[in-house]
Amino acid sequence: MDRLLGRLQHYDWGSHTALAALRGLEPTGRPEAELWYGAHPSLPATVDRGAGPEPLDAVVSADPSSELGPAAGLRDGALPYLVKFLASDAPLSIQAHPDRATAEAGFAAENDADVPLDSPKRTFRDARAKPELVVAVTPFRALCGFRPVDEAIGVAAALGLPDDLMAPLRERGPVAWPDVVARVLAGDPDGAVDALVERCNGKVAGKWTTTADLLFELSVRFPGDAALALVPLLAEHRLEPGEALFLGPGVLHAYLSGVAVEVMAASDNVLRGGLTGKHVDVDRLVGIIDPEVPATVVQRPARGVHRYDTPAEEFSVWRLEGAGVDVDDRSGPDIVVCIDGLASLSSIGASAGARLEVPPGGAAWIPYADGAYRLDVEGLAYRVTVGGPGA
Repeated sequence: MDRLLGRLQHYDWGSHTALAALRGLEPTGRPEAELWYGAHPSLPATVDRGAGPEPLDAVVSADPSSELGPAAGLRDGALPYLVKFLASDAPLSIQAHPDRATAEAGFAAENDADVPLDSPKRTFRDARAKPELVVAVTPFRALCGFRPVDEAIGVAAALGLPDDLMAPLRERGPVAWPDVVARVLAGDPDGAVDALVERCNGKVAGKWTTTADLLFELSVRFPGDAALALVPLLAEHRLEPGEALFLGPGVLHAYLSGVAVEVMAASDNVLRGGLTGKHVDVDRLVGIIDPEVPATVVQRPARGVHRYDTPAEEFSVWRLEGAGVDVDDRSGPDIVVCIDGLASLSSIGASAGARLEVPPGGAAWIPYADGAYRLDVEGLAYRVTVGGPGA
């Protein structure tokens, strides 16, 4: 088992203080949006086994059978999942993630078109799907999935969205959501977004006041953005610490504020529709929206040891609060991240003797070859491993 050193992403929506406070460090003075613990080649974490820090992707590729075990077959010898701390002081884009077939086709097409991997115009950074689980560390706000049709039509009428935008939904029901999104993001030649923002500036009373306030708040940061008209059509979730949302492919969402642990398939594929200065790809985004996906359900953890519902084959996530477990039925490598207190790991069985303590904001890498281990948590930690019924 190894101490895993994460890598920061300094996106402009990130908090200047939250991740530093979690880790007990001084802030860098820059926005610290994400802390990556994984082996994605664009920003791999590092381990030190005596020869200095080594990127985790290089460690894994040097001996995938020892590092990954049976999980080596999931992603052609690469670690199938990625763990992040996310800390947002400002909203992220309205976006969705592709399924595997879309990612493979899009990645190949951009390669054939000689679009560099680091180009800001690139949509597909790899050929992988990106299901994800977001677990709140602090109170966390997110827009995720569409409202029920009747509710969406009601809020649209209350806020004065143009009738023609909502016509497909009234006529065909939820299967029309991609058409509605396409109409909204096609542009705003008639000034409908400006009129919507003006109406949301203190002129909406009753049950939709909070939605109107959110839309107006976002309009200050993204003036004139056509995607503002999607905001009232998406379901708003306010997660308490430990609560989680699972997002499969094609689910439109935007994270608004707070600190969370994100666990996802090891992909960096994001298809954006607006509320961002980054590359947007409206046609591809509309093409992957799944109008039949069930409403996103907030998962609430049990105290002690709790496994979240994560149907993805790439990962599963366990929450440990003031609890200890013997981890002896492993099917791949583990990453343990500590949120509060201390997570103590010790090898058991044939490899007994190795020990590692993980402080808040830190992480441990437990290769498959290390075998069984004991995990004791004084406080709160998360264990991430590959998916499957016995994970």
